[in-house]
Amino acid sequence: MTGDTLHAGRAQIYFKLVLTTFFWGGTFVAARFAVHEVPPLFAAACRFGIAAAVLLALVARQAQRRGETFPVPRNLREVLALSSLGLTGIFCYNAFFFSGLKLTGAANGSLIVAINPLLTAVLSAWWLRERIRPFQAAGLVVSLMGVGVIVTRGDVGAFRTLSFNHGDLLLLGAPLSWAVYSILGKRAMSTFSPLVATAYAALSGSLLLIPAAALEALGGAGPHRFSLLGWLAILQLALLGTVIGFVWWYEGVKTLGASRAALFVNLVPVFGTLLASLLLGERLGLPLLWGGTLVIAGVFGGTVRLKAG
Repeated sequence: MTGDTLHAGRAQIYFKLVLTTFFWGGTFVAARFAVHEVPPLFAAACRFGIAAAVLLALVARQAQRRGETFPVPRNLREVLALSSLGLTGIFCYNAFFFSGLKLTGAANGSLIVAINPLLTAVLSAWWLRERIRPFQAAGLVVSLMGVGVIVTRGDVGAFRTLSFNHGDLLLLGAPLSWAVYSILGKRAMSTFSPLVATAYAALSGSLLLIPAAALEALGGAGPHRFSLLGWLAILQLALLGTVIGFVWWYEGVKTLGASRAALFVNLVPVFGTLLASLLLGERLGLPLLWGGTLVIAGVFGGTVRLKAG
């Protein structure tokens, strides 16, 4: 492979990773549209039911092209490993994600969830005994300060009165769920490819979301009917944010390595905030701007200096 060809290939991967983070930033806006029309768990079930069907079809096509049988878990341990991904990364994450966005803005959501990389690093240090370096710890502190500014709307007195927006607090459960999902995923990836693991995670997560959505409906959660705009939002979440986003993300990881690809995650809150301002008319108030700056600076500084070290 010539140098020009290699450069062109990497440029294409960079473009795909930037576009992936754009799709992921757009999921916050799409979710806001969706939860304005239907209950949160029903929206999540629709998203991952569609995504699971498409991902399983991609797995089947890949197996057929390679002349292999469809990959299935071989024992109870593998079933539990894949199911745990669906429980944490799909069911719990989206329960917090959609429920939080029902009560707060898309810009807030994209910035709060931006602590994903550093929260994962902290849990990895505790759970897997991985080392936390000084810049990583400093980045976590700065990010958490930013989250504090966002959830209190810049009012430090809110810590004394506990007058937080419930949606912001619910959204904090999303990065925690994703961090646990990421750690559990390290074990699953030793047996299954990322595409296969993601497909089974989406499937098991959907199987958990469907009965939860049914219970939500029995509790009188509201109408379960999308308008055309609502369906477009769900398709964005399922096809762009989940299927294409994950496939392109793993292409980036394969070509660049996980450490270099992970740096692109810091673009998600940037795109999420800008799209929320453009499409939803959410005002970029001073507390949100300051909080967002701290979150992005903390995540970027912590991860970049960690990788550089």
